[in-house]
Amino acid sequence: MLQQLGPEPVEIVALDLAGHGRSSHRQTEDYSIWRYAEDAHHVATLLDWNKHAVIGHSMGGAAATIYSGLFNSQVLMCILLDNFGPFTRLVDDQPDHLLEHIQQKKNLPNKQLPFHPTIESAAQARSKGGAYGLDLPSARILVPRGLRPIDRANADGNTVQGWTWSTDQLLTIRSAQSLSEEYVQAFMTRITCPILAVLASQGLQTIRYMVDDRLPWLQQTKVTIKDVVGSHSVHMEDAPAVAEHVCNWIISQDDRSVARL
Repeated sequence: MLQQLGPEPVEIVALDLAGHGRSSHRQTEDYSIWRYAEDAHHVATLLDWNKHAVIGHSMGGAAATIYSGLFNSQVLMCILLDNFGPFTRLVDDQPDHLLEHIQQKKNLPNKQLPFHPTIESAAQARSKGGAYGLDLPSARILVPRGLRPIDRANADGNTVQGWTWSTDQLLTIRSAQSLSEEYVQAFMTRITCPILAVLASQGLQTIRYMVDDRLPWLQQTKVTIKDVVGSHSVHMEDAPAVAEHVCNWIISQDDRSVARL
């Protein structure tokens, strides 16, 4: 993407969200989407980035949407990759959602961490499992950053070293809270910067419905929708195609002061 943006210098900071990759796990157990937006704001403040763009995929896109509504005077552009804001739940479904969270959390101590003898075997497992599809070449890029070493006794009683996921296990269960459409609308109606949404042809169909329902909220800005052939992780599977859409869109904007993503 840096190459396609041309000769002007551009700073890109990619965050491992709390509980993911090499970032710390939260002591408060609060992995709400607004906390991720708050984390990003702290980083921008530390970097002294008063004006910048935001880009996010999936949950990162949801956080970018909340962020763009909260800090609309600072965000120059918002780029969403197979996302169009946070997922929501009907208010009447919230009690059952919370009950499921409590039960899953209670069972976490009994949950055995997966064990992979090699990084390659972990990548293969990730490409075959998970809620969203990911091809093996992309898994090989993504997986090493989300692993930590672990020891396990084999059948002979000897200790062998392998790998398991570094992700906070709380992120593998239902969240304690979920958002309503009215809540998300309150944030998205505050967005004033232009928005680019790059949607995957075989991505999450729910996102298509979100676009239809939420476009009327975005009266203060211009929204551009681009389609790319691929799955939910198309930004990894066909990075050149996604980067081309993103870079061409950035270049097409009147405000070329964007040098920070």
